[in-house]
Formats: sequence, C-alpha cells, structure tokens
Amino acid sequence: MKKKTKKALLITGLSLGAAYAGLSILAKHSRDKQKEDPDLKVQTYEDQGIRLSPKDKTLYERYGKRVVDVGLSFTGLIVLAPVYGLISLAIVLDDPGPVLFTQKRVGENKTYFKLHKFRSMKMSTPHDVPTHLLENPDQYITRVGKILRKYSLDELPQIWDIFVGNITTVGPRPALWNQKDLIAQRDLYYANDVKPGLTGWAQINGRDELEIDVKASLDGEYTRALQKNSLSGFMMDVKCFFKTITSVLHHDGVVEGGTGSLPSNYDQIGFGHDVKINLNKKRKVLITGKDSYIGTSLEKYAYKKYPDSFEIDTLDMKDENWKNYDFSKYDAIFHVAGIAHADVDSIDEDQKKLYYQINCDLAYDCAKKAKEEGVRQFIFMSSMIVYGQKSNLKQSGRITRLTKPEPSNFYGDSKWKADCKIRTLIDKKFNVVTIRPPKIYGKGSKGHNPILSKIAQKTPVIPNVENERSILYIENLCEFVCQVLFSGKGGIFFPQNKELVSTTQIMEEVAKVHNHKVISSSLLSPAVFISSTLPGKVGKLVNKAFGSCAYDPSMSVYPGLDYQVVDFKKSIKLTEGK
Repeated sequence: MKKKTKKALLITGLSLGAAYAGLSILAKHSRDKQKEDPDLKVQTYEDQGIRLSPKDKTLYERYGKRVVDVGLSFTGLIVLAPVYGLISLAIVLDDPGPVLFTQKRVGENKTYFKLHKFRSMKMSTPHDVPTHLLENPDQYITRVGKILRKYSLDELPQIWDIFVGNITTVGPRPALWNQKDLIAQRDLYYANDVKPGLTGWAQINGRDELEIDVKASLDGEYTRALQKNSLSGFMMDVKCFFKTITSVLHHDGVVEGGTGSLPSNYDQIGFGHDVKINLNKKRKVLITGKDSYIGTSLEKYAYKKYPDSFEIDTLDMKDENWKNYDFSKYDAIFHVAGIAHADVDSIDEDQKKLYYQINCDLAYDCAKKAKEEGVRQFIFMSSMIVYGQKSNLKQSGRITRLTKPEPSNFYGDSKWKADCKIRTLIDKKFNVVTIRPPKIYGKGSKGHNPILSKIAQKTPVIPNVENERSILYIENLCEFVCQVLFSGKGGIFFPQNKELVSTTQIMEEVAKVHNHKVISSSLLSPAVFISSTLPGKVGKLVNKAFGSCAYDPSMSVYPGLDYQVVDFKKSIKLTEGK
C-alpha cells in the first residue's frame, strides 16, 4: 500500500509541476504576444451610437460578472492543474511541439487579443485558418486532438483567458480577426459591444447548424438581456452556464462561434459584404438539366446580354450517361434538373421516392462529381417551398433571415434535404450557391398562373385583398445568376423582384395589358375570406391565390449585385405577350 501511495503522490507531483510550468509559460506567452503584435490595438465604434462607457453598464456587468469570472477561473485553474499537466504531456508525446495554440480574436469593442487553446492539430497545419476552410481538415488533427475536441478539453486553457480578463465565462464566442462577415453581422445587434465568452447563447441554440446572421442575432439577444438590468443579465448567464454543462455531458461540446467544423457554416447568407463583379470575365458553364424553363432562359439571356462572356453547354440528366461526362472543363455547374411541384395529395409512395431520388440524390451526386473534378462553383436551385406552405389568409408576416426552414410536404422536404446535403461539400476550393426563389414567372413559364390571368381578363370586378407576395420575373433571375457566375462566390440567396405585390395588383396589371376594364372592390373580400376556410381544394386554391407569401425585401439586397432589371409592370406586359 505504501508503494502505491508513493507512486500516486509522485505522479500527482509531476502533474502539478508540469501544470505549474505550463501555466507560467501561458502567462508569459500571453504577455509577450500582446506586446509584440502591432495589430493588437483598439478599434472603436465612434459615432455609431454604441455604448462604450463603463458608466452605462449595469452593476452586474461592471462588477458581478468579473467577480464570478475570477472566482470560477481561479478555482478551475487550481482544481484542473493535474489535468493540464497530463494533457500537455499527451500532446507533446503525440506530436512534439508547443502545447498551446493561439489565435488572434476579436474582443470587447473590437479590440484584439490572443485566445489560448490546447493544440489539437499537427505542427504542419496552416495558422489562423478556421478548421472548415482547410482542405481535408481531418488529416491535420492529431490522435490526442480528436479526443480533446470530442470532449471540449482543448478549450480548457481559456479558463486562463477568463482569469486575466480577456474573455468572460458567458458571452458571444470571440470571432477570428478575419471573420469580417460575422463581425459585421454582430455590429447590427451591438454584440461586439460586450466581452466575448467561453460559451454563449448561440452555442447552446444550434451551434454550427446556424448560419452567420442567425448566430449574430442570438448574440444580440444575449447582449440585450445582459444590458437590460442586473437580474436579467445574471439569469441569462446562469441559463447559458448550466445548458453548456448539459451540452458537454452529451459530448456536443462548446463550439467556436462561426468557426465550427461543419462545412455548411462556411456558407453565408448572401455575400455579407460588397462584391466587385467583373462583367467581362469569361465563364464556361454547364447547365445540368436539358430543356428546363430556367436553364433554357438563362442560356438565351446570357448569350444576348453578355455574348462574349459565356460559353454554355447543356447536359441531359434523364439517364446514367451524365456520370461519364467530363465536368473538369467548366468553371461552374448550374443545376436545374428536378421534379416540379405537383398536387401532393394525389402522389403515391413510389412517386414520393422519385421526388427524393431526383430532387435530392441526383442533385447531391452531381455536386459531388463537380467537386471531385475540380469545378469551383456549383449553383443549386432550391425553393421558397423549404419554408413550408406560407400562403394562408389567416396568417400574415414575412419570411425573414431568422425564419427556420420547415417543409410541410415531401416536395419541400426533398428540396430542403438537397439544400443541406450539397452544402456539406463546401470548402475553400468549392463554392456552393443556394438559390431559394419565390414563384418564378415569365412568358411560357409554369409559374405564371393562367387561371388568375383568365379571371382578370373576363370579370368586371375583382376582390381587393391586401396580401403580400414575393415573385421573381425570369429575366431578373437570369441576371442574378449571371452576376453570381461572374463573382465565382458562394452563399444562400433569396432573389425576388424589387416590389412586393398583392394578388389584386397582379390581376389589375393583367387586365390593363389586355385593355380590359376591371374594378377592385373590398366588398368581395369577405367572400374570399369565407372561401379560404372551406375544406378541400377550394379552400386551398383561395389561400394559395390570395394568401401572403413574402420574403422580407432586405433579404434580397446584395451590395455589388444589381439584378432587378425589369420592374413589375413591365414584367407583366412581357409575360402576357404585350
């Protein structure tokens, strides 16, 4: 027993000694890096109306959080000292080199600081590059690193960052210095105004499944709760703290805000910043999906508008021969092959399977082949339908960037599954463009509603219903795709016409084009609302025709991209053949 006791004491002593040495190095490393890096300077928000003065902070934010931080971090450093020592030893034995890994991060009021982590990747890994931007990132992770990441043990040195005051226990996860999109989005919610944390509200509400603007919005919710009053801030911190423990126990871990491992997170809503597009750039494009309305329209439009900029080929996807086609000679693939929306109530199970095979599996296989053969950009036509059947007279409100996709039928679900699956292929050499358009219309399109057109041309009176519709004229879509092709970049986009319109406005314009006099009357509105409540096809058709289904216009504006070339009235004239 004595020998075992002596052996245990010896191991503990060595661990504590290693931990003490490691923490000493950590302290010196932190001080030295702050001194030697000329970029570690304060960047302020002057004249932007953001609270900077400590006098405006609540008592909890000014004093309470720091007291909690010091108490928790000091206790953690002492209790976890043996763990620090053992992890340090394991790291060195697995891949000789520094135990600690540092990255320049954005702190409170956009000051820079060095964040510390246990090194989980090999010494040959490029520095200051997020894991998901590395090509085949798994090749860089060490054997010990995989364990550290799985159980979030690589984050333990950040307890030191809490102790010295660079971060706090709970707050928005600190962004990398070069994550301009995330930083810009957080500016909108004043989330850069508070000290970043080890864990935060966004991390326990979706982590890497969230897109950048949604994460920033959640960070904004945290910021508002913290700044509201001391009790609100304290309760929010308590909630985040205990939910984080639950997450770690389930091996979910504390994941970097905006730098997680899922490739889909590299994708972003729109460009997130101004994009300069060279309209004279030569692009070789393959349209996968022969004789489709959108594909054919794009080819005609591109050759007419940019005759010297595009070389376009079309590939039939109806049989297996497409798999033998050479994708390597193209700059981009524009995938339009798919099964269009149908009457979901009259589709049997075999037909449903076909929807998933074509809309999801085929689209993914095509994207995967494109990536493997060196294509740099893949454009996938998703749909507004991924948000469910939003056309309903009983509901109002717009789809915003915070609206979560919730397909309400197999058609929408097949599109949504493809949307998600394709974006897992994203890396720094393969950009994916996901387009979720509203109803697309134009001369000869299936999106043009012939029933409404006929009613508008025949009836003398139409109901005046103040609904909101997002629609997209085919030439506006084609211009959008052309400019995205010129950019070569990726993102999730919601192109639509500049104007939101009502069904009444559409019918009025159709009647005007055909020189038919029509009167819109609010007296017919009650009949429309009553009809919308009827069961069966009648109610569905009325809701589909007169319900609101719209994107918030701000979602469709992308700096540097001017694609809304045809206004609503002119588009109706062109669609109706006048």
